[in-house]
Amino acid sequence: MMVKTPMKVSEILITPLPSSSSPNPNRDPKAAQEIVTTYLNNVLPTQDKKNLGSDIKWYFMLDKTTHKKNKPIRKKKSYLTRKERKELNLLRLPKEDWDYKQLEPLRNLWKQYIKEVLGYNEKLPNYTDPHWTIFSSSLMKSEFVGAEIKVIRSNVPSLVDLSGTIVLETKATFQIVTPSNKLKIILKAPCIFEISLDVGRISFMGNSLITKPSERSAKKIKNSTLPDL
Repeated sequence: MMVKTPMKVSEILITPLPSSSSPNPNRDPKAAQEIVTTYLNNVLPTQDKKNLGSDIKWYFMLDKTTHKKNKPIRKKKSYLTRKERKELNLLRLPKEDWDYKQLEPLRNLWKQYIKEVLGYNEKLPNYTDPHWTIFSSSLMKSEFVGAEIKVIRSNVPSLVDLSGTIVLETKATFQIVTPSNKLKIILKAPCIFEISLDVGRISFMGNSLITKPSERSAKKIKNSTLPDL
């Protein structure tokens, strides 16, 4: 009596291809590709044959393959670093040969600019007005080069009543040209400033502007406490 050997699960689920359709392992890879391409052309619908040459991938997906990652191309910087500006003396202005009267066009240009930014007409808003917060925030984010400024309070006595036109602003200082044609550097932190406009005057604390002018427009303005003056 013959006893049948039980079949393995793999033998039931997997049926080997006939030897006639299986490529020889030692055969040239191009010949193997031709066999596969011919087979697919015979069994695939006409619509799927159109992109057969570009869609087929000649590698085993589960095999070890390496994909080259395209490194992002770093754009060449188009600006000067602080170190480069310092080496070129772009952060320093000449102390002499200033003419206060020749800065009048700059002052007039700044007044036109600030009027468009703040949107005032005949008078400036009061701190009790509903839109005062927007007004003060716009002022703190504005450009100050060209403004006529005056120190009205400071814990540095020599700075009080000092006034002039701002010609350069850094993170911590205003550099102004006084009516006596002198260049003065004023620290922002210990001072309260006053700006004169056609329709009035605006006072603000210098410690609310201690940030880089280029970054101030995107920075959130926080309520500042009164400095120790």
